[in-house]
Amino acid sequence: MPSKTEEYLALAQRTANGLTRYWESWTDYLTTASRLYKYPFADQLMIYAQRPDATACAEYDLWNEKMGRYVRRGSKGIALVDDSGDKIVVKEEYR
Repeated sequence: MPSKTEEYLALAQRTANGLTRYWESWTDYLTTASRLYKYPFADQLMIYAQRPDATACAEYDLWNEKMGRYVRRGSKGIALVDDSGDKIVVKEEYR
């Protein structure tokens, strides 16, 4: 059984491969990326794969403490893959 990290990496790979298959997919991705221009490409790709309508994505504590917003009970997070360190880590963000 694949781990969560492997599942999300496979999702990113499928999404990246599907973006260039049809021009409609590419333009949909560009629409999402234009709203999320401050995020790196890998994060934009994962956000697009899970929630193409997202307008912002931040960690739970950032929403609550700095932004003064609250995440609703039962809300699903967006998994982002952090590969900056020695090993790949899946972190969960909320939109």
